[in-house]
Amino acid sequence: MRNYILIFSFFILGCSRESYQFATVDAYSLEYQVTENSNTCFALFEAGAGFDLETFDTIFHKLSENCTVIRYSRVGQGLSSQLSTELSAKNYAEIAKKLLEHLHIQQPVIFVGHSYGGMIARHFADMYPNNTKALLLIDPGTRWEGEIIAQIDPTVVETEIQFLKDMGRGMTEEHPRPDGLTNELRDLWLTSPLPDFADIGDIKVTVLASVKAMGDDLVLGSLEAMKIRAKMLESWVNEFPQGRFVSTTQSGHFIHLDEPELVIAEFQKIIAF
Repeated sequence: MRNYILIFSFFILGCSRESYQFATVDAYSLEYQVTENSNTCFALFEAGAGFDLETFDTIFHKLSENCTVIRYSRVGQGLSSQLSTELSAKNYAEIAKKLLEHLHIQQPVIFVGHSYGGMIARHFADMYPNNTKALLLIDPGTRWEGEIIAQIDPTVVETEIQFLKDMGRGMTEEHPRPDGLTNELRDLWLTSPLPDFADIGDIKVTVLASVKAMGDDLVLGSLEAMKIRAKMLESWVNEFPQGRFVSTTQSGHFIHLDEPELVIAEFQKIIAF
């Protein structure tokens, strides 16, 4: 994950970006893009921690061919406003809803969330059931890290989690938007439960999960840990009558970058019925 953050930081600082529109939501200026190609299919994209709307370049334009698609940079990311207070995944979901209102989009959306964005998607679906058609969660955040490590080696749980937190703090020092990343990593490590089937209800939910070792010495990054996490995600999504689980050994955490065609195919399955 560290390498992806550093590569992304270089991209932001060293390369030109497309020109996007801006919306004012709760006194925040949010960078966003809308491509309107349908009045029946709507999708909202939510990036992972430390990333902005351009993380979805590999899939956004293809999915816009037969759907109205919206992507944006959370406050504290991209060219959106500076973040000066603590926000939770639930707060970010509230802001996403207000962005849709600003754009006069009242129809239910397919919420596409990667990593931390998947946690925001779950809160959005819980809070706004009438505005949620389906969830497409790309290797979503879970808050199961301690449990997964404990299944493999319970003696290193506290040490490894502390190491990961320290590594996250190091990332923020090298990141172009430390305000947003610091807050997102803080929220990622909370232990409060995320919405489940009992909260979200019977909607289409597709989970894409990586089953590929991260290539480091951490227990959490091992192939065994990835398999345990995938099984837990499969059990979670199978609680939904319309749940679907897809695992891949060909991608790391960034499935939409490694296998964009897989994400596109699963999105098409959601809108096909």
